[in-house]
Amino acid sequence: MVVLLVAGTASPAASSPRPQVWPGVDVLVAYHTQVLAGKRVGLITHRAATGIGGWPTATILTLDPRIRVVALFAPEHGLFGTRPAGAAVPFTSKPAGTGTIPVYSLYARSRRPSPEMLAGVDALVFDLQDVGARAYTYVSTMALAMQAAAEHDKLFIVLDRPNPLGGDRVDGPVLDRNFASFIGIYPVPAVHGMTVGELALLFNEEFGIGARLAVVPMSGWRGRMHWEDTGLGWYRPSPNIPSPAAAQLHAATGLLEGTTLTVGAGSATPFQTVTARWLRGDRLAAQLNQRGLSGVRFEAIRVGPPGRRQSGIRLIVTDRRRFRPAATAVHILDTVRRLHPQAPLFTPPQNGGRYRFDLVWGTDTVRKAILRGERADWIIARWNADLQWFVTIRQRYLLYPRGTPHTAR
Repeated sequence: MVVLLVAGTASPAASSPRPQVWPGVDVLVAYHTQVLAGKRVGLITHRAATGIGGWPTATILTLDPRIRVVALFAPEHGLFGTRPAGAAVPFTSKPAGTGTIPVYSLYARSRRPSPEMLAGVDALVFDLQDVGARAYTYVSTMALAMQAAAEHDKLFIVLDRPNPLGGDRVDGPVLDRNFASFIGIYPVPAVHGMTVGELALLFNEEFGIGARLAVVPMSGWRGRMHWEDTGLGWYRPSPNIPSPAAAQLHAATGLLEGTTLTVGAGSATPFQTVTARWLRGDRLAAQLNQRGLSGVRFEAIRVGPPGRRQSGIRLIVTDRRRFRPAATAVHILDTVRRLHPQAPLFTPPQNGGRYRFDLVWGTDTVRKAILRGERADWIIARWNADLQWFVTIRQRYLLYPRGTPHTAR
């Protein structure tokens, strides 16, 4: 069963001098706390999920006398978003009033709530700030928690919040289920243009989860909004996404994970650069700029200390609405391969497993096409049919006004 909770008709943007968005947590507290009346609540959240005043959702809900939070669940990077990528999140507890609330890990040996974790919970509330790219773990955490809620007959409530990539771009190949993993669990494109609430509705119906699902929409959000249009502060959802601009670039250069290229993760400029010791950055920048890609230009750089200097490019987004992250990543790979045909571009699988690159892309077709020497335009054109299928399917689950979605050409 799907229950859609709709806020009051007045939008906060109507009385604000600049567009202002209320995340789902503020809409819940203002209009819909009755849905949690008498229920023991388990809250899946982190520091980046905040209300309009910047307070974390965990603080807002645990201090509200109308809501009884009995457990917290932490995703990858932990409750405070500070743990490195891939680092296990331990079980802990959080002070709350006269006692403590257990903080269960959803990024340890198990990545879904266990029956023991859910034994004292009547409803799971999900509020994580996602980055809008499929190759990220928070949407998978939501999907697995929805599955657990369905199995144990728990109400599942999603508090919606903005997609920092907006809602008017769809880009990249749709995931092949043969390459499903924790960084891509269901068949959606690399850039899907949906909020977590919209994805929850789609997952529940199209992929048969069947949870008792409620979505609390935002008030005031529109699909064409940039993050700066929302009036909300940004809190990093993971160590390498310190800003909305980093989320934009992560959607492109994050797709180069599983290659021998370095994209600045862990540096002061994460995901802004693409470098390698063997790379000719000046030639790479010149050839990419000659391609005239939408919404982005490239400049040659050299980084690192003497003796370990790397050459490469910096990406400069000139138009966020026209920028195509996945298409840009394919053009980078294609150009690098043509400039350096002998360089080992893809890191091999470990222990007989799959290529990390294939899991990030949700398919092996991109890697194989690059190795065959296919042109970037041909590779991009091949995924457009699946994109059109996805655009048609997603239309059923959109909660906010959109224009016609932009897809790569």
